Amino acid sequence: MALTLVLNDFSGPLDLLWHLIRTNEVDIYDIPIAEITAQYLDYLHQMQDLALDVAGDYFVMAANLMVLKSRLLLPQPEPETMAPDEAPDPRADLVAQLLTYQVYQEAAKDLKAREAKRAQAYAKPTTLPDAKMAVPLAAPGSVKLVDLQAAMARVMKAQQATRQTIAHIETEPVSVEKRIGEVLQTLQKGGQCLFADLLSVQSVEQVVTTFLALLELMKNDQVICEQEAPFDPITVTLKEAA
Repeated sequence: MALTLVLNDFSGPLDLLWHLIRTNEVDIYDIPIAEITAQYLDYLHQMQDLALDVAGDYFVMAANLMVLKSRLLLPQPEPETMAPDEAPDPRADLVAQLLTYQVYQEAAKDLKAREAKRAQAYAKPTTLPDAKMAVPLAAPGSVKLVDLQAAMARVMKAQQATRQTIAHIETEPVSVEKRIGEVLQTLQKGGQCLFADLLSVQSVEQVVTTFLALLELMKNDQVICEQEAPFDPITVTLKEAA
């Protein structure tokens, strides 16, 4: 059977061999080695006639095909203990290589189809929010612990900038329980006051005690801390007056 080959750029000897098997429409498990070998050698001769470089692995495959052809042409004595259908097929290794190659070819075909499909889709560029933009994650007006900590830090900084440095400070220690009572008395007068006003005390110890007292009142659900917008003054409201 004559076969006219189109001189494509094959990726290797297995690619050429697979092309010949598909073109001849032969069973991969029953390859006509003599016919395929003749066509394979004919392809190599065509490339040489056109002065094209042929990689050495093509000639290695050609040599293997010729060995298989000669082994199949010679009569093979069958062992007495082996049934005729159990005789080893010299083409088994070649068939295994072609089957593996077929798996990779199908995978490459599938990936190429996915690439073509993906190329027709437009991906929106990643949009990131401005790093300086404040995005409220809580309900409007609610105050988180980090807001209270920031407000306290501002009060402490302002107090340290304005207070006079003295050699010794003698203060009467104030317990958290006592400060809770004082905060409640302040709130009961007007129902609410500014967070900064509650911390406008004389010493650092009193500021810390007041802050702990306020946290305890919030934990016991006795007061509510709110602010209209981020970084606005925080208002402390007595729960009974809310």
